[in-house]
Amino acid sequence: MKRFLYFFLCIAMLIPLVPSAAFAAGSGSDPFADVTTPNLLLIEADGGEVLYERNADEKAYPASTTKLMTALVALEVFKNKGVSLDTEVTLGWRPVVGFTSNSSLMGLEAYEVISLRNLLYGMLMHSGNDAAKALAMEAAFADSDASAESAVSAFLELMNNKAKELGMNSTHFATVDGRHNEEHYTTARDFGILMREVLKNPEIMAVIGTAVYDVPPTNIHPEGFHLENTNKLIRDKAGDSESFIYNKCIGGKTGETNEAGYCLMSCAQNNDVRLILVQFGDEHSPTNSNNRYRVAKRLYEWGFQNYRDFQLSEFGLQTRFELQAENASPLDPEGGAFIAEADISGLSVKGARSNLQHFFDDPSSVRIELRIQNVRAPLNADNKKDIVGEVDYYFTSDKPITAKLLCTRVIAGAPNIEPEIHDGSIIPDTAPRASSKYSNLGLQRTAGAAQYSVWTYYDGALYTQGKAEWLYLYLSEKLFRANGTNDGGSVELYQRLFDSQGSAYYILREGISDQESYLIVVDGIALSSTPKDGTLAGIPIETKTVTIDGRETKMITDGVDDSMIWFFENHEHGYHIRNGSYYLCRSAGSGVLFWVLIVVLLLLAVIIIRGIILRKSRRRRSRRRSANRYRASFR
Repeated sequence: MKRFLYFFLCIAMLIPLVPSAAFAAGSGSDPFADVTTPNLLLIEADGGEVLYERNADEKAYPASTTKLMTALVALEVFKNKGVSLDTEVTLGWRPVVGFTSNSSLMGLEAYEVISLRNLLYGMLMHSGNDAAKALAMEAAFADSDASAESAVSAFLELMNNKAKELGMNSTHFATVDGRHNEEHYTTARDFGILMREVLKNPEIMAVIGTAVYDVPPTNIHPEGFHLENTNKLIRDKAGDSESFIYNKCIGGKTGETNEAGYCLMSCAQNNDVRLILVQFGDEHSPTNSNNRYRVAKRLYEWGFQNYRDFQLSEFGLQTRFELQAENASPLDPEGGAFIAEADISGLSVKGARSNLQHFFDDPSSVRIELRIQNVRAPLNADNKKDIVGEVDYYFTSDKPITAKLLCTRVIAGAPNIEPEIHDGSIIPDTAPRASSKYSNLGLQRTAGAAQYSVWTYYDGALYTQGKAEWLYLYLSEKLFRANGTNDGGSVELYQRLFDSQGSAYYILREGISDQESYLIVVDGIALSSTPKDGTLAGIPIETKTVTIDGRETKMITDGVDDSMIWFFENHEHGYHIRNGSYYLCRSAGSGVLFWVLIVVLLLLAVIIIRGIILRKSRRRRSRRRSANRYRASFR
C-alpha cells in the first residue's frame, strides 16, 4: 500500500513538469517531447496555420525580441511623416545613458551623427539597446512634440497601440529594448502575430536577414561600426565549435535575460512555404545558449516535411453533383437532368498533414457549397465541357478552394421561341346549317379555288369555308374526308420544331403560325398524303405527355414520315396547306382543274359542232355542183 501511494505521489508531482503540446487537429504523440523549451509556436506565415504549439498562450518575457516591435512602429512613424531612413540625426545624451554593464550596446555616444537606417541595423543585428532607445526617441519626436524626458513613454504608447491593432491582446510593452520588467510581457502566439506583420516590411526583413554589416564612419567613430547578426541561424559566431547556420532561415531576432531565458524569433522559407517559429523561455545557462538553434532547425525541418500542398484528389472528396438544365430539348432522355463534375485537377490545399488528417479520415467533414449559374441548354455542344457553376471546398471557415463545375454530357436545347399565332381567318358569327354533303380529299399541283383549297382552323376544327356551307376535316375508319357536319373528332395541330442538335419533334399548339409545318391529328391518327379509296389515308401515331416550362403538353417524337408533314401558308381568310409541292383540297369541285376541264369540253364541243356544220356545208355545195353539171348536159 505504501509503495502504491509513493508511486502515485511521484506521478502527481511530475504531471506539471510535462509540457503540453498541441501540434495537430487530431491526436498523436508529441514529436518534440524531448525538447525542453517551455513556450513554442510554429506557424505557416501566410495563413497563420498552427503546425506545432506548446504553451503558446502562456505569459512569457520577450527580452530583446521586443526590438522587432520597436522597429515596426518606428518605421511606420517615419513613413507616415515622410522621413527617409537615410536621414542623419544628432543624438543627445539621453539615448546613450541609463544602461547597466551587462546591457547589449551598439556603442553610441552623445552628439554622434548617424542615419536612422544605421540605428536600425545596430538595434536589430547587434541588438543594441542604445540604438533602440535612440530610434524610439527620434520616432517619438517625429510623431509629436514630446520632450526628451517623455519621448520613450510616448513611443511605448505607440507600441502598445500597435499591439492592440494587430490583435496581440496578451501583450504589454514597458521597455523599447526588452530589458526585464514585470509589466513587459507577451505570449508566443502574440509574437507569432507580430512576426507575420514584420514579414510584410521589406526594410526590417533586409536587416534581420543580413549576416554582416559595416556602418560608415561617424563624427565620433571614424572607423564606423562592424556589426554581426546575433542570430546563429544566419551567422556563425567566432569561436563556436559547431555551426548552426540554416540556409532556409530568412531572418530572425534573438533575446535573452535571466528572467526571460533564451529567446528566438525567426522565419524560414522552403520554395513557396514560409514558416515562423517563436521560442521563449529556454533555460538561461552557458551550456544551453545554443539549444534554441538546434531546436529551431529541427522544428523547421519537421514543419517543411509535414506542411505542403496536398492535391484535392487525395482526399476522396465529393466531386459529382446532380443538376437540372432549363430549356432542355423534349427529346433529351433524362429530361435535362445531368451530372456536373467538379474539376479539381491541379487544385491543392496547403497545410500540415497532421492538421489535415481528419479530412483524410472523413472527407464529408469538408464543407461544400455549390454556386450554380443559370444552367440553360444547350450544353456541351461540340463537347465543349460547359461550365455550369462553381463548388467551394472549405477546409477552413473562411477561405474556400474553388473548383469549376463542368457538364458531363451533351444536352440539346429546345428552340427558344414562342409561337406567333397568326389570326388571319374571317370567322362568321354562326356556321351555315349542317348538311349531309361530304367529299373526298385530294392533292393538286396548284392551290385552286378558295372554297376548295383554303382551310380555316378554329376551335379544334379544320374546314373549307364556302358561302353556303362549311366542310370539315373528317376522320372515318382511318380515312380523311371533308364532311358537312363536325362530328369526326377534334383536330390537333402539332408544330414541327428542331432542338439545337437538329432533331425534330412535334408539340401540340392551340393555333397556327404562318409558314410553319404541322402534323394534322385526329384521335391519334395523322393525316397523310397517301391516297386510299379515292381520298387520303390516316396513319396511327403515338403521342405522349411532357412538361415544358412548367406546363403539361402533348408531343410526338416517333413514327413521323414526310407524307404526314403539312406546310401552312397564310392565304386571305385561311391557309393553303401543302405536302411537298401538292396542295390539300376537297375533291367536290376541283378548282382550276375543274374549270380547265369545262373549258376544254366546251372547246371540244365547239370543234365537233363546227366540224359537223362544215361537213353539211360541203355536202350541199357538192350537190349543187352535181345538179349544175346535169342541167348543162341537156342544153
